[in-house]
Amino acid sequence: MSNNAQVKEVSFEHVVWPYRMMLPFLFIIGWYVYTKKFLYRCLGGRNCAPRTNFWLVDWISINSRRVRDGAARWLALDAVYNFTKGEGCNWIACAIDEYWMHIRNAQAVRNRLKIVKREIESAILEVVKMKASNEPVRLLSLAAGSGQGVIEVVAGLYRAGIRCEVLLIDQDDSALVHARKLAEQHSVSNMVVTCESNAVLFYRNLRKIDFKPDIVEMCGLMDYLEDDLAITVIKMIRRCLPPEGFFLTCHIHPNKESYFLWHVVNWGMLYRERKELRGLLVKGGFVSAKLYTEPHGIHSVAVARKV
Repeated sequence: MSNNAQVKEVSFEHVVWPYRMMLPFLFIIGWYVYTKKFLYRCLGGRNCAPRTNFWLVDWISINSRRVRDGAARWLALDAVYNFTKGEGCNWIACAIDEYWMHIRNAQAVRNRLKIVKREIESAILEVVKMKASNEPVRLLSLAAGSGQGVIEVVAGLYRAGIRCEVLLIDQDDSALVHARKLAEQHSVSNMVVTCESNAVLFYRNLRKIDFKPDIVEMCGLMDYLEDDLAITVIKMIRRCLPPEGFFLTCHIHPNKESYFLWHVVNWGMLYRERKELRGLLVKGGFVSAKLYTEPHGIHSVAVARKV
């Protein structure tokens, strides 16, 4: 293994004012869609919902519709992570698509990915220092989705002479199919194993295949776990790590666009403050964790070591 690889600095997206000025409009859209959904349920039953929430968002904007249709799944993150330019049948549609895919929450999600990749790379390089020269670094990704960030980091380090073994666990088979395609594209298929399972039940899978991770990454799942379950999962993660092993997770914080996300994009999450995230980690056994919050203050990435 080579110890010459270095963590690269990252640049963040931090465009604020065009979106801050639109907050009243976002709230009005959210209120309109909430009312619209309520009427649909009253007239058509509790499972009845409109095909389009708001024409300016998920009808004209192709990528907003992708995010809405894949909300709380890997497809929504994939659309946000890999957005490059607006799509549409004319320049107006393209401009609208561009606008919605750069609201502060979208910027924050991409910023979070950059922090996660940076910290995974940093953790791997730290583990390398404690390993024998021929021993790979083992990384477990829970609720991995497509595993894009993990795969990109592992591929980059492999080119620098550092070998990893990666286990991706997710209950969505379509996400794991995409993960395997990404691993193949990055020439690391032989280093990546996928497992279709509920991430909360990961411990039994580790025992079946005798996988002992040096690093556990769980970025995204905490946004949906109630406190008691989150603490239980964190405790299990700590139990499976060796001394000085790393745990990386993240959380979304309360923000002024959350009402819009919940009702218009159909993306409901549990919002916690930084101190609440730290409190969950402490109760789970990680007494000292570093928190890295992206510039919009919407997402924080926590990095903890087992001591």
